[in-house]
Amino acid sequence: MTRLQEIEQRLSAIREEMNAEGANLDALNNEVDSLISERNAIRTEVEKRKGILNKIGSGALGNGEPIAQPEEQRSFDVSSPEYRSAFFKKLRRIELTETEKRAFSSGASSAGAVIPTQTANEIIKKLKQHAPLLGEITLLQVAGNVKFAIENAKADAAIHTENATITAGTDTFTTVTLGGYEIVKLVQISDTVSTMSIDAFESWLTDMLAEKIGEKIGVCLVNGTGTSEPAGVASAATWGDTNSITVTKADSLTAANVQALIGLLDGVYDANAKFLMSKKTLFTDFMPLQDNSKNSIVTVEGKDYFVYGYPVMLESNVAIHEAYLGDFKKIVGNLSEDIVVKSDFDIDTNSNKFLGVALFDSKVADSDAFVKLAKAAT
Repeated sequence: MTRLQEIEQRLSAIREEMNAEGANLDALNNEVDSLISERNAIRTEVEKRKGILNKIGSGALGNGEPIAQPEEQRSFDVSSPEYRSAFFKKLRRIELTETEKRAFSSGASSAGAVIPTQTANEIIKKLKQHAPLLGEITLLQVAGNVKFAIENAKADAAIHTENATITAGTDTFTTVTLGGYEIVKLVQISDTVSTMSIDAFESWLTDMLAEKIGEKIGVCLVNGTGTSEPAGVASAATWGDTNSITVTKADSLTAANVQALIGLLDGVYDANAKFLMSKKTLFTDFMPLQDNSKNSIVTVEGKDYFVYGYPVMLESNVAIHEAYLGDFKKIVGNLSEDIVVKSDFDIDTNSNKFLGVALFDSKVADSDAFVKLAKAAT
């Protein structure tokens, strides 16, 4: 095992140790700094060697061909094509070449193989497609548990009298502590998966995992209670007269209801405020309010909808006849690690099983940033 591989393994181990009870974070932090410095020095040396070899190779040999870099001197990381090829072959139990074996060992750790960089980026991209709110909230990607401070109240600026003492403002911050709930998806496919190309297999697997994991995260960001699951906008506050408008069961939504709802949201949140509702609610409750001869409550620009100028986000997980208005940046979420992919072979069905695991948590940092519109059930 090379020193570079030892460093990568130790860094992976520290990710686990930092979450342990009583962990010496200062010592671990110093060790990480030292390991990263050493890793950078090794990589710099490798690059210098490459540069020297390139210089040698730039001169013509007897047959006019450049000198090829010795295979054993090449270095790999999780972003290299060789590692990506090895990762997906390993998942399907396909024999690796010698080069792929060396590349794969560079990303292996006690916790298993690290997902290739290209694949991780593709999964995040597809997660946001299936859980659009991920692109609207304050999304972190910090390893382990994390505490995040978000501004809660801003003090006004003041006129300063020359030479007078300046008093600090009363700006306040809310601290949000995020852990990680396992969100999993198991997919199964026949053993013929081994015949698929790497690109086709990667596309199929990322589609399957991102779709289902993304849908579950979307449910949590809307309806999550925060108890044994991430918290969503539905649990942002205790809803009452000061932060919600309720339409009686027998009545229909009116323009006055919508105006009253907008009036409940403090103006400090207007800059980022958006509506969140289902498509059915938009067309069943809001669209009938539109009277082009009198008002323009709902406007349309291409496929984008606006209610009194506020953008509308369509989300099927919001209950019918309900809508939220607020600054969704006040919801903080954390994907504490890239999605982990594990595989196993089921001999009884001659098929491969692939398990995707995401660690995600979310909380509403500022309950005042949201107001709710609902239709009474009784």
